[in-house]
Amino acid sequence: MTTRTTSEETAAEVAAAQRLARPVVVMVSRDGHGWQAEIAALGVVRRARRLAGLDRQIHELLGPAAADYQFLTGDEELDRLVRHVRSARSTARTFEARARHLTERVLSLPSGGSVRDLAVLLGLSHQRVQQLLAHHCRTADQGQPE
Repeated sequence: MTTRTTSEETAAEVAAAQRLARPVVVMVSRDGHGWQAEIAALGVVRRARRLAGLDRQIHELLGPAAADYQFLTGDEELDRLVRHVRSARSTARTFEARARHLTERVLSLPSGGSVRDLAVLLGLSHQRVQQLLAHHCRTADQGQPE
């Protein structure tokens, strides 16, 4: 693994990163002076004093939402809990996307009922249903997919 810093080398790394399958596994660990990220698929190591700075470097290299971070903080319990939290958040995003899609389907049906009926059916506030219906009508009028 090499630590590269020149702009020419960075451009080559970005180009190589764009060819990788997503998400890219990034091993992040603490070192003597901060944090280190190792991207084995690229043979690249990045270092930063703060984890937020390292995250910024990784996003610049791989792009947003392309990194699958694996953390080794030196505290096994913290590492285990972080894995569980990140997994739960990923699962929640998947289910939230499904709920949005299903809600859109309900709102597109002509027989859904009043705004307040739809609110009870969907488990949302009537105000939120009104917002969703307004958005649904705007995108339908513009011929855009929802």
